[in-house]
Amino acid sequence: MSIDHKIEHIRKIKRAEYGSFTKNLTLIGKSWSALLDLDQPIPPEKVALMYAASKVVRAAYKYKEDNFVDALNYLRKAQQIQQQEASATFNTDGPVKDQVDG
Repeated sequence: MSIDHKIEHIRKIKRAEYGSFTKNLTLIGKSWSALLDLDQPIPPEKVALMYAASKVVRAAYKYKEDNFVDALNYLRKAQQIQQQEASATFNTDGPVKDQVDG
């Protein structure tokens, strides 16, 4: 199975178990910000990047394919969120509906 198919498979299973990937990253960022007593919530793309970094640390310790697949999944999600935000910035019709929630 290709990496793209593995990521899609993971996202489908996790979406059924936990709901919206983007919404969960947003809620995690808000909860982390509250715990750290920050003035602003940690944005969802940064939460995804932090999760990817944790997978890289694990991968550096010991090989496990899941760590690489998960890291790529989080990196792709961060990229999708940032691309969507960049598109919304240039969209003259207003914000773009969440098209990357997978």
